[in-house]
Amino acid sequence: MKVAVVSDPLYKHGGAEIHLKYILDAFPNCELFTAYYDEEFVKSFFPGVKIHHSFMQYLPGRDKFRQFFLLLQPLAYRSFKLKGFDAVVSLSIAFAKFVRPKGIKHINICMSPPKFFWQKKSRTLKGAEQLSGTNKFLFKFYHFFTGTILERIWQRWDRNAARRCDHIVAISGAVKKRVKKYYDMEADVIYPPVEVRRIKALRKINRKENWFLYLGRVETYKGVDLAIKACVKAGVPLKVAGMGQDFENMKELVKFLNAKGLVKFLGYVTDEQKFNLLARTKALIFPVKDEDFGIVPVEANASGTPVIAYKEGGVLETISEDNPRTGVFFEKYSVKELENVLRKFKPEQYDPDNCRKQADNFASEIFVYKLQNYVQDAIQDN
Repeated sequence: MKVAVVSDPLYKHGGAEIHLKYILDAFPNCELFTAYYDEEFVKSFFPGVKIHHSFMQYLPGRDKFRQFFLLLQPLAYRSFKLKGFDAVVSLSIAFAKFVRPKGIKHINICMSPPKFFWQKKSRTLKGAEQLSGTNKFLFKFYHFFTGTILERIWQRWDRNAARRCDHIVAISGAVKKRVKKYYDMEADVIYPPVEVRRIKALRKINRKENWFLYLGRVETYKGVDLAIKACVKAGVPLKVAGMGQDFENMKELVKFLNAKGLVKFLGYVTDEQKFNLLARTKALIFPVKDEDFGIVPVEANASGTPVIAYKEGGVLETISEDNPRTGVFFEKYSVKELENVLRKFKPEQYDPDNCRKQADNFASEIFVYKLQNYVQDAIQDN
């Protein structure tokens, strides 16, 4: 099969980019299309892949004002002329699905309908008080239109773009429900690829150290402040691995709580360091609301480590409280609730091998196999 793979802009390493990497692996003869990309990042992470870009590649200030160039992306993706391919596979959390192939089956892998259109409580745009200069002006300009007829027009355009796709693949049951709610479409579910084999090839560590781990972007919407406050209240050590726009704010929070000896910030960690941390920690704390899927909890299980997670979103499909027992949920999103779970947590109640077996269900090899067959079936379905 010759497949055109379409993605949102490429400029950083994250879960979506790992997802894309395995889509490309599934179709070795493919070509990649994106609105714009960072050349150094693409050269290192997607070597040897033929990449096409749009006019947005040449926009001045593209990186600095990335959030506010979002609304140009539909035009960028509609500008691609996709000819000579057997199928189009788009991976989208924003506008990659806006491509318009003619006479070719279009399969959209939906990471989520854009939250900045559909889930205002889950929006990750910063508030005006956190910005300055031109960004602050542009935010206020954007915010002026939220909840107005203009935003409803954008929602209609987004819905229409989704409904033009021949098939939609949701990355979890949670996302499948959103696709039905916002687009009134049925979606199939194929879970994202997790590098389970790579993690399990590392030295197994079954003896856990006496600290908890938060791993991910250091952003308020990811719940890192909840994890910090709960650990301080419970008097248990916490390591925070990752960077983000609220990194300095979280360090100030720890200083305010007089907990500098209890909470340690590790900053950016490599994959090797990440997997080592996941193997050694007593448990991963995953305090994220309405997560689409959640790769890090599966990586924790693949490392033989249980997960403490908020009972909502895609994590309900990956972490098991029963047999095999691979984690525990807290049901109320509050410091007190998480504190109680941390105080009662006993790592000896969790078998590392059971955690690893649970993670096998989400291995990248399964994803590649399912996607190849799904696309082949879509091409043959007339």
